[in-house]
Amino acid sequence: MQTIEVVIFPAKAGVSAEKLQTAALEITPVFAAMPGFISREFGICDDGQFIDMIHWENRAVAEAAAEKVMHIPVCCAYFDLMDQGRMQFRYVNKVL
Repeated sequence: MQTIEVVIFPAKAGVSAEKLQTAALEITPVFAAMPGFISREFGICDDGQFIDMIHWENRAVAEAAAEKVMHIPVCCAYFDLMDQGRMQFRYVNKVL
């Protein structure tokens, strides 16, 4: 079953939306090269938080990718821009 990885988060204090968007774009090729990757969407919510959604073939490949990116410097640089204490992270089973 397809899995959608959903992350909603504010930027850390002092991090501009432009800087965060640039960092998000820089890691898309990393995800795209991983097994099971389908697509990625990134946006800004009405309240100023960001949403990052990655579509995967299934939960197992999503979890494997999540583990792998924690050791890739360009991904760590992106994650470091997030206020991780206020981040929401979910795996969603796609039904439609």
